[in-house]
Amino acid sequence: MKHTLSLLTAVLLAPLAALHAADALKPAVKVTQELLNSIHVTPKLIFDPMPAYGQKYLPFAMAASMESTKKGRLWTCWAGGQDGPNAYLLASYSDDQGKSWRDPVFVIDPQAQGLKMGTRLGSFWCDPKGRLWLFFHQSVGMFDGSCSNWFVRCDDPDADKPVWTQPVYIGFGASINKPIVRKNGEWILPVSLWERWHIDKPFADCYHELDAVRGSNVFVSDDEGGHWRYRGGIIYKDSCFNEHTVAELNDGRLWMLSRGMKETFQSFSADGGKTWEPQSIAFPHVNSKAVIRRLQSGNLLVIRHGQDMTKATDGRKELTAFLSTDDGKTWSGKLLLDERANVSYPDIAQSPNGDIYVHYDRERTGAAEILFARFREEDVQAGKLISQHAALKNLVKSKLGMNHGSSGK
Repeated sequence: MKHTLSLLTAVLLAPLAALHAADALKPAVKVTQELLNSIHVTPKLIFDPMPAYGQKYLPFAMAASMESTKKGRLWTCWAGGQDGPNAYLLASYSDDQGKSWRDPVFVIDPQAQGLKMGTRLGSFWCDPKGRLWLFFHQSVGMFDGSCSNWFVRCDDPDADKPVWTQPVYIGFGASINKPIVRKNGEWILPVSLWERWHIDKPFADCYHELDAVRGSNVFVSDDEGGHWRYRGGIIYKDSCFNEHTVAELNDGRLWMLSRGMKETFQSFSADGGKTWEPQSIAFPHVNSKAVIRRLQSGNLLVIRHGQDMTKATDGRKELTAFLSTDDGKTWSGKLLLDERANVSYPDIAQSPNGDIYVHYDRERTGAAEILFARFREEDVQAGKLISQHAALKNLVKSKLGMNHGSSGK
């Protein structure tokens, strides 16, 4: 019996031993200056990525961003491959309010350039002139301690063949959410630089010079995005990936919401983002992203998990829209967008006609869906869909492919 147990144990442990042996054979990552410098290699946009990425991108999807152009074209981007060091960013657009979507029209994939990096975070934003920006990052491994933050811009995002600028370097970190335009004309860009405990082990001793800004930062531009510079930030206690959004209040202060372990944190700045008040709790919240955006009406829209602003859900479910008509003092309406589990990473877009789009993912490694809700302010106020074209759980893509609608394109 003892011999049988020993034999059985050996059989059970053999695959594990083989796995460890294989890991032991893997060469250790050598952190060289050349490797660290690779985050500054200018990225390339891969146009016409099909069919090379045709099957590759389907099994995984992590939402990044959605934006509407001045003429109503919807742009979307999301991470393919994995939420990890080998991720890449895909982009597509729709000309029929999201009823159908093109196959990915470009991809940002550093590994296709032979670089040991990934790109999994991006944010689309349409500026007051109608130009479409895409902010995105590069990182060696999951997180090398610095990252590099970039943008590309399309001056005519409604063109038959949109033309993009060459990527422009901004600085360290990653911009996960949209910039805002202040009343004084300044542009404020949220930039995350994650805590040291997020850094991959090979890079554990790198970039100590950035430790003072490992938090929720803002960069500023006073020439409509021509140049960006660091302005200030706050390091939240018990933060997780920051993922902060910023809104300007009617009194001129900046209001920041940032992701925490058990809450969504907040802070306020009265000097344009140079200094920030001590953190406080905006609302209890599951450890996931929540976003805020000022709408064309002047009201504020917040997307979060849970239908009660005073309670956190026990998972990433119940994605809900809340509306405030008094600068966030009270919330006068709510609309449940998706009650299901494993929905996350919302982003807010608004088209010129007032339609609101909330972009998010569901079951990143299961259904691998990118979805959006379409509604208007009156739907949030009513707590149900009452506007003519409102619809929930609209599909952009799934593990089966893009939603081409009835056109079949």
